[in-house]
Amino acid sequence: MSTSKTAKKAKRTGNGRGPDCPIGHWTQWIRPKSAALLAETLGRVHFVIKNHGPNGVTLVAAHGDLMDLPAGAVRATYAHRTVRVENKSEDSILVEFDFLPLHFK
Repeated sequence: MSTSKTAKKAKRTGNGRGPDCPIGHWTQWIRPKSAALLAETLGRVHFVIKNHGPNGVTLVAAHGDLMDLPAGAVRATYAHRTVRVENKSEDSILVEFDFLPLHFK
């Protein structure tokens, strides 16, 4: 495969390794004393989030978890509709997250 075809395929699938469907791996900075709406009108998915700190955040996943996520922690949960992360600290916080589709038989 030529270099240009390889580059186009990698660009189309996001990281060049995953399936060509609407899933992905993202990061989001959350400003001090604010919240980030990560998803709205989301279909049923598994949701994985990691808090890169330096402080804890609150995860609010509709039809999923409502929990505090300390710095460095990872959480996998079910989500449907809205996913929001709240930063109540005085520092900006980086979160890393994935949406993984549910497969029904």
